[in-house]
Amino acid sequence: MPVGILFVLGGIFSILPVFGLWMLPLGLLLMAYDIPLLRKPVGHFTIWAIRKWASLKQRLFPAGPSK
Repeated sequence: MPVGILFVLGGIFSILPVFGLWMLPLGLLLMAYDIPLLRKPVGHFTIWAIRKWASLKQRLFPAGPSK
């Protein structure tokens, strides 16, 4: 759990070179592993993000006929 909190705090300081927004979702995932209250919302967000990523990837790189 302390690692998750550190990642969330690091994500807040995303303007600094070493820290970034990538730390925020990773910290929430690590915290959701330990805190049952966060499991459902983080799980729903993860599924939503995967679906959005798949739709964006399909829209930007459509599968054309292969030769």
